[in-house]
Amino acid sequence: MRLGPAQAGHTDPRIAADAWYVDLNLLRPWGHVNDTAVGDRGGPDRLDLALIASLAAFVLGAAFVTLNPDVRTRIVAPSLDLALDSVALVVTSTVAWLAWLRFREGQHPLALYQSAAFLVLAIAYAHAVIGTVRLDLQAMLSTTEPGQDQLYVFLTARLLAATLLVFGGLATLRGWAAKRPTFVVLLPLAFLLAAILMADIVGSLLPPLVRPTVAGAAEARTVTTAGTAIHLVGAGLMIVAVILCRRLWRRDQSLGDAYVAIGLLFAAFALVVGATTPGTHPGPVTSADLLWLAFDIALLLAVQAEARTVLGALRRANQSLAELREADVARAALEERARLSRELHDGLTQDLWLAKLKIGRLAGLGDLGPDARVLVDDATYAIDRGLAEANQAVMAMRIAAADGTFPQLLRQYTEDFEDRFGIRVHVEAPPALPDLPVRTQAELLRIAQEALTNVHRHSGARTVEVSVRSADGGVTLAIVDDGGGFEAGEPRETDFGLLAMRERAALIGGELQIRSNPGAGTRVVVHAPILPGGTSLPTADRPPEGGASRPAPLSSGKPA
Repeated sequence: MRLGPAQAGHTDPRIAADAWYVDLNLLRPWGHVNDTAVGDRGGPDRLDLALIASLAAFVLGAAFVTLNPDVRTRIVAPSLDLALDSVALVVTSTVAWLAWLRFREGQHPLALYQSAAFLVLAIAYAHAVIGTVRLDLQAMLSTTEPGQDQLYVFLTARLLAATLLVFGGLATLRGWAAKRPTFVVLLPLAFLLAAILMADIVGSLLPPLVRPTVAGAAEARTVTTAGTAIHLVGAGLMIVAVILCRRLWRRDQSLGDAYVAIGLLFAAFALVVGATTPGTHPGPVTSADLLWLAFDIALLLAVQAEARTVLGALRRANQSLAELREADVARAALEERARLSRELHDGLTQDLWLAKLKIGRLAGLGDLGPDARVLVDDATYAIDRGLAEANQAVMAMRIAAADGTFPQLLRQYTEDFEDRFGIRVHVEAPPALPDLPVRTQAELLRIAQEALTNVHRHSGARTVEVSVRSADGGVTLAIVDDGGGFEAGEPRETDFGLLAMRERAALIGGELQIRSNPGAGTRVVVHAPILPGGTSLPTADRPPEGGASRPAPLSSGKPA
C-alpha cells in the first residue's frame, strides 16, 4: 500500500497485503490514482459520482411513488420474504466471518467493528428465518398480518450495526488500537439477544411501531411516531457510516470501502422508507426490503473485490518467492564457484608448484641418464600445462562469481585469455544487450571458456572472433577462430569438452552448433532463449543434469 499525504506523519497499522487494502493498479476502474491522495485534489471521484447517482435515483423513485398513489410499495408475500431474509443471512454471516479473519490477521479496528456489526445483523436475520419456518404452513401463506416482534429485533440489530460501523470508521481514521476484541463482539451480541428475548416474551407490552388505520385490514397500516423516529435515527447513523467509509476510501483507496459505502447508503434509504412504509414480519415485502437486497448485493461485490485482491496479492507473492528462490540458487552457485576457486588456488595450484620445484631440483642432478632426462622434461611440461589450466579455471570461476553484465564479464575473461596464451581475441558485445538470468550468464561463460580452451589446445589459431548479439527472443554467442579446423562429426564419449558444452547449452534450453573443416577454422555458435521479463526457460522445460532428455543439436568431432 502506498501512503498519501493524509497518512504522512503517523504509522498506518494496516499492512499492504491485507485483503481490504488493495494495490492501486486494481483501482483504475474507480478513478486514476497517483502518489497524491485523491482527497487532496478537491473534486469528486467515481465513488462520489456513484453515491450521487444512487441518491438521485432514490429521490426520483420516491417522487414517482408519491405522485402515483396507485403504485404498490407493500405486498404480502411470505415466500419472497423468507427468500430475502435467507439471502441476507448468508451474506451478512459471510461478511462477518471474513471481517473477523481480517482482524485476526492484521488487528485492524475497522475489521473488528465490521465483524461485530454484521454478526448482529446475521443473528437478526437468523431469528427471522427460524421464526418464519416455525410457523404453520397455512398461517405462513395466509394474508393475516403478523405481529411486530421481529420489527423490534431488526431495528435493534440495525441500530447496533450502524453504531458499530461508525465507531469502526472513527477508530480507523484516528489510529485507535483495537482493544478488547471479545468485548467489542460479545457486548452488542448480548444486547441483541436480550432484545430478542424481550420481544418474544413481552413483545405485546412494548410500544407499537406500526398501527392499523382500519381494523383487521392488512394493507391499511401506518408507522407510529416512535417507529418513525427510530428509523430516522438508524438512517442518520448509516449516513455517518457512509461518510466515514468515503473518507477511508479517499485516504486508502480500498475498493472494499467503496462498495461498503454504497451498500450503507442503500441501508440508509431502506430505513428512510421504513419510516414511512410500515413493515412487519413475516409476510409483508416492501420497497425497503428491495433496498436491503441492494445492500446485500453491495456487500457481495465488496467480498468479490477483496477476493480478487487476495488472489492478486498471492500471485505477486508467489512471483516474488519464485524470484527469490532463483536468486538464492544463483547466489549459492556463485558462492560455490568462489569456494572452489579458492580451493583450487590454495590446494591444487600450490601442490603443482611444489611438484614443479621438486622436478626442477631433480633435473639439476648431474647423474640423470638420457631416458630419465626425457621423463623429467615430460613431467615438467605436464605440470606447466596443469598449472595453466588450474589458473585458467580459477580465473573463470572468479569471473563467473563477480558482479557485472555479461559483456563485461566476457571481455574480462577474453582479455585474461589473450594475456596468458598470446592469442589475439576480438570481442564484439553491445552494451545494450538484454539482462540475462544468472544461470544463463554462467553457462554461456563456461561455454566460451571451453571453446577458447579448445582453440588454445588444438587449433593453432592466431586470432579469435567472439561476438554476442540478441536475436530471435534470446542471445547468440559465437566463437570463430582461424586455426587448422577438423573433420566435424558426432562427438565421441571421450570428447569431454564438446560434450560439456552440449550439456551446458541444454541446461538453459539453448542450441549448440559447431562447424569446422580442415584448414578452414572452427565456428562455435550457441543460442540461448530468454523469456519476456529477463528469465530463462522454466525449470519444467529444462532437461535434467546431463541434458539427455533434450539434447541440443551438435555437430563436432574434435575431442577436447
